[in-house]
Amino acid sequence: MYERILVPTDGSVGSAHVALQAIDLAETYGATIHVLHVIDEKVRGLVAGFGEEEEFEARGREAVDRVAGMARNHGVDVVTAIEDGDPAQRIVDFAGEIDTDLIVSGTHGRSGVERRLIGSVAERVVRKAPCPVMTVRLLETDVTVEDEDEAIDIARKALEQKGVHAAISAAERQISVWVVDAEEDGDSYMIYVDPVTQRTSIIRQ
Repeated sequence: MYERILVPTDGSVGSAHVALQAIDLAETYGATIHVLHVIDEKVRGLVAGFGEEEEFEARGREAVDRVAGMARNHGVDVVTAIEDGDPAQRIVDFAGEIDTDLIVSGTHGRSGVERRLIGSVAERVVRKAPCPVMTVRLLETDVTVEDEDEAIDIARKALEQKGVHAAISAAERQISVWVVDAEEDGDSYMIYVDPVTQRTSIIRQ
């Protein structure tokens, strides 16, 4: 059904949540994700000559690389691009250029100026896009695993997929990862759960 899924990103808070929706679809249909960051030509023009050009490029690269890293961690093929132009129009044009089957975009979710800007771009993309558009409400945070019970449930499922039915003894939230301890028949396991991507890493001790 889907071969090419376009994910525009500005690197803002909540963008990982949007990316996960696209990654889930890509895993289901074996699709390639195309990650696009558009540098707003109007904003770039306002700071021209003030040495900000490299900063725009760096922010764009960071935004697309973050989504690309998530996709690769899920075994999904990914292509990245950084373009200049009017964000909404460039997203629409780019979708036509790569013949994308679906655009997955963030929309309203926070407040103030950011909410209005993101909402405006999303609305224009929906109206002009040459393909279906899936809009995802932006969250206040990129964290998708917020409490101990969620981390334990993800860790337990990861163990069961490997044929291990261990008893969970503890779960602790560290700076950037959940650490879940489990035991089975004298064997100890430590399961790392990424609070953003929900990816797991199991270590037998």
